[in-house]
Amino acid sequence: MSLAAGGCAFALAPGWRQAWPLSRPATLACGLGALAWGFGSSGTHHLLYAAVDWQIRDAVLHDLATGPWPVLYAIGDLAWLLRAPLGYYMPAAAIGRLGGVEAAQLALFLWTALGLFLLLAQLAALGREALPGRRHAALVLALVFVSFGGLDLLPNLWLDGTQGDGIAAYWGRGGEWWAREFQFSGHVTLLLWVPNHALPAWLPALLLLRHARQPRFAAAAGLPLAAAAVWAPLSALGAGVLTAAAFLLAGWKLLRAALAGPPNWLSVAIVIPAGVFLMAGSSSIPHGFLFAIHGWDSLPRLLLFLLVEVGAVALAVRLLARSRLLAAAVALLAILPLYVFGPGNEMTMRGGIAALSFLAVAAALALAQAGPGWRRLVLAGLLAAGAAGQAMEASILFNEPWEASRGCTLPEAAAQSVFTDTDWSHYVVPWPDATLSRLLSEPAERRVDPETVARCWPEAD
Repeated sequence: MSLAAGGCAFALAPGWRQAWPLSRPATLACGLGALAWGFGSSGTHHLLYAAVDWQIRDAVLHDLATGPWPVLYAIGDLAWLLRAPLGYYMPAAAIGRLGGVEAAQLALFLWTALGLFLLLAQLAALGREALPGRRHAALVLALVFVSFGGLDLLPNLWLDGTQGDGIAAYWGRGGEWWAREFQFSGHVTLLLWVPNHALPAWLPALLLLRHARQPRFAAAAGLPLAAAAVWAPLSALGAGVLTAAAFLLAGWKLLRAALAGPPNWLSVAIVIPAGVFLMAGSSSIPHGFLFAIHGWDSLPRLLLFLLVEVGAVALAVRLLARSRLLAAAVALLAILPLYVFGPGNEMTMRGGIAALSFLAVAAALALAQAGPGWRRLVLAGLLAAGAAGQAMEASILFNEPWEASRGCTLPEAAAQSVFTDTDWSHYVVPWPDATLSRLLSEPAERRVDPETVARCWPEAD
């Protein structure tokens, strides 16, 4: 049903029938840029160092590529269903079922590069439309977006120098967890660690920035959000809130177009079963209001976090340009940390990706439009400091690469992961589940014994 609804919604959406907006040289540049960016950052190929999250991600791809769907693990007397946002993996896993795990890994790299190509193409088109006649606007937009991040470099160096192993410890380690309970990941960090969360926030956000005032877009805006929800529901949630804010700010004409659009209603048929699947057993995922969990002692750190990650750049942009939609994005970023969801406060990290991309685009456009002056100099300095922090995040690529495991299931990877204290309830749910039993075909068990199998990564410490 979801596939049929998605196909109908896509057929009814107006955008795909329009001419490609870029020239051949610009399209080629976006394609080459996407391959280079994906090779250097995504971690899908393991020719360079991959962040440790790829231990789990490789296992999910392996399980989808080698076994029947849905995936059910039998561990002793218990059974666990793989219940995670799987949209990122499914096309590559389908290829892996035909060509093996190695083919699935290559397909995942190309799939990620395709997402980055669409992202760069959106940035190029946005630069051309927002700043017509300025030849280098698209390049400025792309460079600022790719390197965008908060001012994490400063607190990280301070903490390493005063409480850690010295400021040199940041090199090769990365990590934007200086604020402990919170993180707004920079764009390099996102591609290194979680492209599956970044792309489904970035692409709908940039579509919105390009077409926010067009009724034809409003009539089909639910389609990219529904597709994003299958990849990363919290990323899609952030993009969805901004979409709603854009239509409310634009007035009744766009709201009416959104409510009357058949693609939007067909998209609901995608979201409902996906939501039922993803919410099963979600009450076991850690969640609650910030101050109830961490106490009021976290308030000063929250205020400093918002200033370092959002406030400084937002104020610098505000000196050069005004935007009600950007104000809504900044307000969302200020609210998100107040609710904790997931073992790493996923509500903040993932829900804020789309809003941060708004800030990145606004900063790039303000920088490109502004004439010489101290305001532009301040913004350029803040963006340069953020880019320097993202360069430090990228320093993990100088570590020794490790070979992907091609025979490790998710429970085995979780048992041997460096995240020893993680509750993996955001990946699996006990089976049978009354709700999902009515939604899914009966899964075939895959027996796993994480205690007796060989290590997934034999050369690991």
